[in-house]
Amino acid sequence: MNKDTVLLRAVEVAAIATYKYIGKKDKNEIDQAAVEAIEIMLKNEKGFKLRVVNGEGELDNAPMLFVGQILGDTNNPDAPTFDASVDPVEGTYPSAYNFAGSVSAISISKQNTMLQIPEMYMEKFFVSDSFLNCIDLKLGILENIKSMQTWANKKDLKGIILDKPRHQKVIQDLIELGVIVRTIQDGDVLAAIDVVNGEADFVYGIGGAPEGCLMASLAISSGCKMQCRLVPYKDIWPNEAETSQRFQKEKAWVDKHKIDFETILEDIDLVADNRTRFFAAGITAGGSLKPINYKDGKFFVSAFMSSHCIVRNVQSVYDVKKVNELKPEIKFLFDKYKR
Repeated sequence: MNKDTVLLRAVEVAAIATYKYIGKKDKNEIDQAAVEAIEIMLKNEKGFKLRVVNGEGELDNAPMLFVGQILGDTNNPDAPTFDASVDPVEGTYPSAYNFAGSVSAISISKQNTMLQIPEMYMEKFFVSDSFLNCIDLKLGILENIKSMQTWANKKDLKGIILDKPRHQKVIQDLIELGVIVRTIQDGDVLAAIDVVNGEADFVYGIGGAPEGCLMASLAISSGCKMQCRLVPYKDIWPNEAETSQRFQKEKAWVDKHKIDFETILEDIDLVADNRTRFFAAGITAGGSLKPINYKDGKFFVSAFMSSHCIVRNVQSVYDVKKVNELKPEIKFLFDKYKR
């Protein structure tokens, strides 16, 4: 089967597996269901392998697809291997508490083209394809927005910002510039999908760095653009007990990769492959992706994929009874994770 179809189905079934735990206030349960679903959906697929470059959960002992894990046709030495960033549940908190902001996501690229990023912070600026030639994050977010307003010949750009204390001043400054600001609690990957789908002009915020590779793949594969900059943990949490230890680990990593905390990174610096692919399926979703729904024996899944600047929004229906008769591995998951 075509690997794009396989990967799209993997995130769709991961979203389905989480349905049992949506709103039950247990982030680990919902993460574990999605992790198991992706592992099961990929373990018997033939013709390709995925090497997990960016996984989730190192810091909080959450269920995870770990860095270096191989998925897919593992017994076939001739099967090509692709790099992968995998977030079975991007937005575990919103999914556990049932508010908008969570998806299941995978991106892939050619082997040895994806940058492995540890759990740290990153300033991310993701813009639609209308603004490819007028952004430069080193000038600061406000100067970039002014440039975009001049380019578009309008003030009322639509922006999505993570609603964190560290962003309150920039949110107010953007509003004063005439920007229509939509704030989100979590889920900048989902917000970037909204930009691709025309729901907003840009996403900005300091959030998780590993998700940066997912957003970089999305930018490249959809024809949009992302710039970013690593941010030291001490800049966000200066007074925490682990701050000093965290900073030493971060510094060792940036020194190893000859990167620093000032350099502006392009999307292609994170994922050096113009043929990268991105896949996502809505869990609690929001914006241009609908949340997963179940009715009369059927799961309704809102999914998304992009590659080669081709964007697809897919509405899939999984008839549980019919799928169970045809796909035993999915039947196992449907039986285990039925609500």
